[in-house]
Amino acid sequence: MNLNEHTAKVVKRARAFYAKKEPGHFLVSVSAPVERPEIPPLYEFDLDRQLNEWLEWKLKRNRPYFRFKEGIDDDALPVVCPHFGIAEHSAWLGMEVHLQRDTCLPVLMLKEPGDIEKLTLSENTKWFRYMKEGYDYLRSRKDGTFYLSTRGMMTPMDLADALRGNEIYTDFLLEPEFCHRLMEFLTKAVEWYFRRQLSWADDIDGGRAHILSDGGWMPENTIGHLSNDAAMLCSPEVYETFGYPYEKLILEKYDHAMYHLHNEKLHYFPGLCSLPRLSLLEISMDPKTKPPIEDLGRIFSATAGHNLLIHSNSSQVRAHIEELKERNVFLTVACKDRKDAEDILEFTRGHSKPLE
Repeated sequence: MNLNEHTAKVVKRARAFYAKKEPGHFLVSVSAPVERPEIPPLYEFDLDRQLNEWLEWKLKRNRPYFRFKEGIDDDALPVVCPHFGIAEHSAWLGMEVHLQRDTCLPVLMLKEPGDIEKLTLSENTKWFRYMKEGYDYLRSRKDGTFYLSTRGMMTPMDLADALRGNEIYTDFLLEPEFCHRLMEFLTKAVEWYFRRQLSWADDIDGGRAHILSDGGWMPENTIGHLSNDAAMLCSPEVYETFGYPYEKLILEKYDHAMYHLHNEKLHYFPGLCSLPRLSLLEISMDPKTKPPIEDLGRIFSATAGHNLLIHSNSSQVRAHIEELKERNVFLTVACKDRKDAEDILEFTRGHSKPLE
């Protein structure tokens, strides 16, 4: 089965999945350990001169995994994108960045409310250029074995945390006018930047692939993934004042939205889950918490019937398959080896309602 044939199957099943209203449908992305080269530490690269060299290392690391997945008819496509770590989600606004071994962190830009005047939307900022040039280079290296995915976006409230740091949490209480002005700017910024991301990623039968499910496909006019990790540190009232209204404005311009959430704090989920156009909620597996697949009752009660993306291993899927049928779920499954991956794929397909 070549990539075009696999892509057609992935798209067909995904279209059916997102159209279903009744529960009991599964999409599945499988993975297993593969011997791959280690990428040198990110801080060893001068990205102004060595961006392409670093991207070549990303491709070297991905290619053995792409070969492992050949012939496995799951619901993921082979994808790459310029994925540096954390900072690229916000540094395109003009921020400086600390490079670390395998991630990167933004340097605060708004040290006081008056610094909001520094914010502009420009394609000439360093990290906007790294992202665009990164996509351009990866596109030049395409050989029929992978697609370019979207990287994802922070919501305005999450971007405010990146720009302002911990001060934003007292600003919500003491400087509400500044915060609303900042959210208004960042709402426009999210739309400005994500439309560019969509143009950089590959159009795959009208939709795009995303990285959270290791290459799952989302339909036309989807925004995501989105994140608002800052909301975990706030009361529901703060989220409903500074998060929800601005996210609603963004999502109303799209037909579908994919949202990245954390299972550690669910107190703001009811408000978030009333947003329009939500097509998939990823529930991440946080440290020192019960794995989401072993905490389905709590997660189901907080997520208002929405489709879920849940990370698990093959043993957990087998143990919880009946409970999973209460929702439509995209499962990413860590397997022991190729045989385990093929077995869990067959097992999950056998328990899913038909996707036609």
